[in-house]
Amino acid sequence: MNATTELLKIKVDLTFSENRIIENQFIEILGDELPEINPELEKLSTPRDIYVSVKCFAEFTKQLIKKGNLSEVKHCFNIAEKMLLEGNKTVRNAIENVYLFSMSSIFDFANPLSRKIKGMMNKALLTEYQKQVSASGL
Repeated sequence: MNATTELLKIKVDLTFSENRIIENQFIEILGDELPEINPELEKLSTPRDIYVSVKCFAEFTKQLIKKGNLSEVKHCFNIAEKMLLEGNKTVRNAIENVYLFSMSSIFDFANPLSRKIKGMMNKALLTEYQKQVSASGL
């Protein structure tokens, strides 16, 4: 790749990333979309750390699953997919490597509820989860 092509690629990447959800916006969006998570977020020692806040989001989603609140689980999946599709690289990485990895503990059980919950995932979220499962050889 020559220097001009490389600079053009960098410019396109920067332009594309300007409209992306960034790390600091994640916690604000999460709190607005899921007001019930705010007390949990306030307990975090480093709430602005995207990986810490995404882990809290994953734990919150798992608690909703345990309570059987599937409409809110679907809402969480919608938020996660939005972050996956509209987040910058760091936000997407956190959803892929923290949220989906954490959710895999729920999906590993071959039971009807697990299948139902996995079936509630949106296409992009499910596709990313399936990539992780395939890559791990499970």
